[in-house]
Amino acid sequence: MRLSLDSAIEAPRHLVVRDDDRDLDQMLAIDQAAFPEFWRFDRAALLESTHATSSSSVFVIRDGESGITGYAVAGYGHAISYLQRVAVDPVWQGQGMGRSLVRAAARSARRNGSKAMLLNTQFDNDSAITLYESEGFVQLPESLAVLKAG
Repeated sequence: MRLSLDSAIEAPRHLVVRDDDRDLDQMLAIDQAAFPEFWRFDRAALLESTHATSSSSVFVIRDGESGITGYAVAGYGHAISYLQRVAVDPVWQGQGMGRSLVRAAARSARRNGSKAMLLNTQFDNDSAITLYESEGFVQLPESLAVLKAG
């Protein structure tokens, strides 16, 4: 899916912060709860999502205590950025937190000079596709090829 970043992106409705500390254990716990087993990230996949591009940001929504309710990983290229992952703890789903994370990532990509943001999602993940489309993403005729630089 592709989002043009030519126009301003609406602000998130939740307080989304950049997480430079990247609490991988909390992120993995959310990932494990949010995704079916086949699609879950392990530590290596999560780390790879943050290093797949020359620079990246992790965004989180905090739960008001010491934890997080959800996270997003955005990777920045020159003209194109990538929404690598969005996950919200199921306890907190349905409150617009995924939408806030998507918006924060897209706004950051636009500030970093990207003209578009790309993402992959499972073809049968109707709730994610509905969210992405409502935020202006359009489906591409072919899936995004994910390659690792050598």
